[in-house]
Amino acid sequence: MGTLIFDCDPGIDDAIALGLFSGLLKKSQYSNFNVYIVATWGNVPQDKTLVNSIISKSIFEINCKIAKGESKPLKASPVHAKKIHGEDGLGGAAKKYITKTKIETEEVMDLKELIKILNDSKDKIHIIATGPLSSTAQIIQKLGDQLERIVWMGGSFFHDGNFTPYAEFNSYCDPDAVKVLFEFAKEKKCAEIVPLDATEKTQMETDKFLKLIEDQNYKAFIEDITKNTRLITLHDPLAVFTFFFPEHTKKFITVSHIDTKAFRGKISSIITPTGFLKVVYDFDREKFIESIRIAFKKG
Repeated sequence: MGTLIFDCDPGIDDAIALGLFSGLLKKSQYSNFNVYIVATWGNVPQDKTLVNSIISKSIFEINCKIAKGESKPLKASPVHAKKIHGEDGLGGAAKKYITKTKIETEEVMDLKELIKILNDSKDKIHIIATGPLSSTAQIIQKLGDQLERIVWMGGSFFHDGNFTPYAEFNSYCDPDAVKVLFEFAKEKKCAEIVPLDATEKTQMETDKFLKLIEDQNYKAFIEDITKNTRLITLHDPLAVFTFFFPEHTKKFITVSHIDTKAFRGKISSIITPTGFLKVVYDFDREKFIESIRIAFKKG
């Protein structure tokens, strides 16, 4: 038994990643773990990522509890990606699903409560993070001894940034939290990064992606949140795939540093076998596609 945390900021591709997570979790060695979704600020403000997490939990029938994560970065000023994900984070579809989903925010715990529960349990903790690391950094600082593995979608190593010419969005959002992860990784070497270098290779036509989804309820939801998108890049689903199928990814090992000031979010790296970060640069595309089919299969 252990604990598995999905720290996310839904976000269209985060919502899809939660669907992939749900389907793969049921067939994995983690199926009997205590599972939590932590809704952190990022693509949209935290109040919206919380609602979107509740919607995604309901649509994809995830057996988990939800915690309200951080609403701002550790030190930097907050930014969002509403131009990509819409004002509501789900491409304008959130309102439709709020009316279909029982949104009970009073049943949501806060991050401090979750940290206390985990501290008392002494569970070994695994984390998938697909947004800014503001909440994950708090968990690292409070529960580092219990952490077994962290897989984070973020950063760009030898690829141009997607938010600035040199920084990926998640790393730009909270570079001080990324620094916390890197410092922790030096000691424990349990962090795997899934950066733009790999995730940009997941791009496909949205229509082709939708054809992979057999379950009609899942498909209708994903059609709604992607209706204005001709091409989709599955950044966050690749982090989920990496967590469940590490043997089907290719990684290099680095010593890395993140700039928290002038070049906010920029990661500088040296590839070396004595490094402390495992960085995904490629993956088995056929296995990735197969995992989507499996996760979104009817029944």
